[in-house]
Amino acid sequence: MKSIAYLGPSGSYCEQATITKYPNQKLFPMTTIPAVIESVQDGITNYGVVPIENSIEGSVTFTLDALIHDYKVNINSEIMLNISHSLITNEIIDMSKIKTIYSHPQALAQCKIYLSKKAPQAQLINTSSTSAALKHIINDGITSAAIAHARNAKSNNLNVIEENIQDSKINITRFVVLGNDITPKTENDKTSFCFDFSDIDKPGQLINVMKLFSDQEINITKIESRPSKKELGKYIFWMDITGHIEQQKLSEIFVQVKKITSMLKIIGSYPVETEII
Repeated sequence: MKSIAYLGPSGSYCEQATITKYPNQKLFPMTTIPAVIESVQDGITNYGVVPIENSIEGSVTFTLDALIHDYKVNINSEIMLNISHSLITNEIIDMSKIKTIYSHPQALAQCKIYLSKKAPQAQLINTSSTSAALKHIINDGITSAAIAHARNAKSNNLNVIEENIQDSKINITRFVVLGNDITPKTENDKTSFCFDFSDIDKPGQLINVMKLFSDQEINITKIESRPSKKELGKYIFWMDITGHIEQQKLSEIFVQVKKITSMLKIIGSYPVETEII
C-alpha cells in the first residue's frame, strides 16, 4: 500500500483528486504545499499531490516556485479535476446579509464576477483551502459565507445557497503527482523543465532554446517566466514540451540546451492526462 500526501485539509479539491487517483491507499492531508513536497523528498510518503494550474486563473505560482527553487522531486503524473464552486452558509439565506465570504484565493478569483453582482457588500477573506473556509462559517456563521464544493456543505450540515457559481463553467484544475523516481516513458508523454541565462541582456537567448525543439518538430505546450529571486529583472523559464526525457532525440536536445543556459533542471517526464474527472 502506497502513502500519499496531499494539500488538505479533508474535503479539499486536492483530496478529491487524490482519492480518485489513489482510492485504496494511505492518504495524509498536509496544511501547505511545501509540507506535501517535503514529505516526498524526505521519503516520508511515496507520493504527493499538489495543484499546479487552473484553466481560469492560470498557474499556481507557489507550486512552480517551490519546484524550481526549493526541492528535488519529479512530476510522475497529472490529474485533471473539474471544479464546481458553491456558495455555502451556516444560517444566512438572504445574500444581502452576508458581510464576509471565506475561501481559497483561487476560488475567490474564479467567482469574482458572480460575487460582485450577488454580494458586492461582502468582504472577501483568503483561507488556506476551500474546506478550511467552512470552519469559519461553522464557528462564526451569523454573517459569513464560504465558497467550496457542495458535498462539503452536506457533510457539515450547512446550507448551499447556489451551486456552480464559478464565472466560467469550464473550470479545470490540473494537479501533479510528485515522487522521487522518473516515470517510465509511454506513448504520450510530456516533460517539464526550467532554465535561466547568466546574461539577461543578451537578445535571442530564449528563441535559441525554443528553436532547438521546433527544429526537431517537438511541440512546446507551456512556457512561463518566474522571478529568479536573485536579481530584479532576471527570470527563470518554466517549459512543458511533448515527449519523454529517455527518448534519444529529446536527450540530445537537452545536451544542447545545457550548453546555452546557465541552469537547467528537469522536473519530470510523465504521461499526458486526457481524462477529466
